[in-house]
Amino acid sequence: MMNNNYNILEEELKKHSIFKDESKLSFDYVPLYLPHRNEKLRQIAQFFKVIIEKPGGMSQKLIIHGSNGTGKTAVVKRFGAMIEETAEKRDIKLKFLHLNCRKNKTEYMILKNIINVFNKAIPKRGFSSEELLQILIEILELDDYFLILTLDDLDIKENQLLYDLTRLMDDELNPIQRLSLIIIAKDLNFIKTLEKGTISTLQKNHIFFEKYSSSQLYDILKMRCDEAFYDNTVLDESLYLISDIASEFGDARYALELLWRAGKYVDINQSPQISPEYVRQAQSHISPVVRSNLIKDLTLDQKLLLLTIARQFKHKEKAYLSMKEVENGYILICEEYQTKAKKHTKIWENIQELNNLGVINSKLSGPGIRGKTTLIALSDVPSETIENNLISQLQKEIEV
Repeated sequence: MMNNNYNILEEELKKHSIFKDESKLSFDYVPLYLPHRNEKLRQIAQFFKVIIEKPGGMSQKLIIHGSNGTGKTAVVKRFGAMIEETAEKRDIKLKFLHLNCRKNKTEYMILKNIINVFNKAIPKRGFSSEELLQILIEILELDDYFLILTLDDLDIKENQLLYDLTRLMDDELNPIQRLSLIIIAKDLNFIKTLEKGTISTLQKNHIFFEKYSSSQLYDILKMRCDEAFYDNTVLDESLYLISDIASEFGDARYALELLWRAGKYVDINQSPQISPEYVRQAQSHISPVVRSNLIKDLTLDQKLLLLTIARQFKHKEKAYLSMKEVENGYILICEEYQTKAKKHTKIWENIQELNNLGVINSKLSGPGIRGKTTLIALSDVPSETIENNLISQLQKEIEV
């Protein structure tokens, strides 16, 4: 009979964890320093420094665009904290507000959230968007506030909102400009749907965020590891592997999710370190790929070669194998299955075919390795899963 006092959560809390602070891997966490985005931060500062130099002299509008996970939101939030701190030192009443427009989908919700930031309660009776805009103008003028509003992932159907915000003070002669605008988008296609007047106002200032490279993603992960994990719990091999995987998309969010999930698998298994095998396990969970039919259609030699690779990764805490390691292991596997091993050229051709099919990833070695050789990694399935699948299929093909 189960003890009535038994508490699984208490039991889990007593277990060892490699995490020092896993919140540092959250998408919502913005570090003080953002690797490889200093220049973008500087560009934004150049656009908006006029608000500090001459408050109310002019309004600024900026569009920031780029693929998912390229640091757009993090950089803008870090800038927001910087400019609020700078304004406070100079006794300028300035607020920075970031709104996720996937959560705030209508003009009414957006305007209501803006007003709430100034601690102004809106009466329960319904207000039109035009009335809310007027309330916002009154708040900014009466309390002598300036606002930098960031609209992240704005729905292109909300054209009227952009029109209204870009012309907030147009009714006055030489007004004090109190609202500046930052729009974050994946691309610039939304501009085509806007009215000509709004387009002319917005299209001047753009900053494009390029996708991260593998080496840049490694730097990001390395910095987050220092904050999120205890020392010596994340192998460098694992960080390189995550960086290579995520560099296909240039996506830092994907890289951080892989790192976090791999860490959770380590804790579940009460292992001491994140090895490449845990990274592959995390990747298969995030973007699972069914490989059984694909493996079934491989030639016998390709199956033996893939089994070689899977077994070596199962027993080695490495992200990549050299071509020589694979060839030596392949000869032993062929002996085990009493099959004649192919020569180097055929092995290399089979490696290329497995790479083309997406079962493995191969690349040329870089600095730090003497000479040029092909480096081989498994794609997105744990080595043990591949090994078990192959053994089952090979038993049907070969009588050992």
